[in-house]
Amino acid sequence: MMSRIPKNINHYSQFTRKFNRFWTRLFSVYGLQLQHVEENICPKWKKYFIVSLPRIFSVLCIIRYFILTARMTQYEVFVIVGPPTILHVISIYTAFVLQKREQKFSALYKILLHLTLNSRDATNRIGRNIYTTLFIIAALNAAIYISIIMMAVQSGTFLEYAFLVHNEFNFYLLQVFILVEAIFNTVFVHFFLGITVLYFSYMCKVLELAFKTLNEDMKWVIISTSGLTNTKLNVFRRRYQYLSHIAEKISKIFSPLLLLFLMGFVFIFCLKIRSVKPEYAMIFRYYFIIDACHLIYLVIVIFKNSSELHAQTQKMKGKISELLIISDDEAAASTKQDRISINCLLFSQTLNADNVGISVSGLFLLSTFSFLNMASTVMTYVVLVYQS
Repeated sequence: MMSRIPKNINHYSQFTRKFNRFWTRLFSVYGLQLQHVEENICPKWKKYFIVSLPRIFSVLCIIRYFILTARMTQYEVFVIVGPPTILHVISIYTAFVLQKREQKFSALYKILLHLTLNSRDATNRIGRNIYTTLFIIAALNAAIYISIIMMAVQSGTFLEYAFLVHNEFNFYLLQVFILVEAIFNTVFVHFFLGITVLYFSYMCKVLELAFKTLNEDMKWVIISTSGLTNTKLNVFRRRYQYLSHIAEKISKIFSPLLLLFLMGFVFIFCLKIRSVKPEYAMIFRYYFIIDACHLIYLVIVIFKNSSELHAQTQKMKGKISELLIISDDEAAASTKQDRISINCLLFSQTLNADNVGISVSGLFLLSTFSFLNMASTVMTYVVLVYQS
């Protein structure tokens, strides 16, 4: 027993350093510190400056987009500058929500970090999940930037939509400005929103694995019926209540952002899909398709681990029903099992009364059912658009 303690401590220490370093590198570019550290990385004024400066530029971009839309009242202009305007607004709101709730995020991150203490397999799975998702997000962002470069270089129409003053000098200067603006949008808007969604998905994944471990422990008790005791049932119930409380915390801290993400991403996706038509140049259609794929992937990342978390909580209802049947069978042979039967019944009532999962501002839970409902609505819209 003593030989396992240093190993677990060493594993936990390596895991903590690894993931703290990972999230520090991702969020420090944006002046945020959402991981748990013993002390602040930089002074508060410096963090405010790093958070605010890109958002000031975002406001200037929004003003420019409004001027372009007002000057050229064409649907094509709205299709090009409308989605960036919405994403800039979402990124500004997201940055200030994350900065305002920085301590709450750090405290929640520390709690979730402790849930993976005793399982090396869990940490490996979480790591694979994070790095795979990050790679896909980065690849899609790179594809979006490449498509913007191709439009700026090859398509005169794209540059005409971005003109504010018509002259030859402005034409060449605008090409440079478009490329710089594309870099800014890629790093401080698209990628920033991507890693925020990834951070949410990471928390859901940790909690999903914790619920899965609880289900496996309950399954072991079902297989080994002699191991069913009041003490174990109390432990299971306390673990369930603790994990449910963490799920509620995640819902509260992310709900305003999740609602904004889903509404904004789905609206822009529908706008992009509507614009993929033969009358547009191939480079425009390529850009619209890549951007739509990026948005739909972020929606999938939001739903994936949170849906699996909800599924694990639903499996618990089946597990406790099996425990209840086992305790009733044993109670028929011995009255000493009456307290276990009552305990199982109370646990079952608690599970049936609760609907544990990640809530989006109290409107609905992120689950497979809600994802399919959203997907069917969007697909219906797509079919109607291309039939009209």
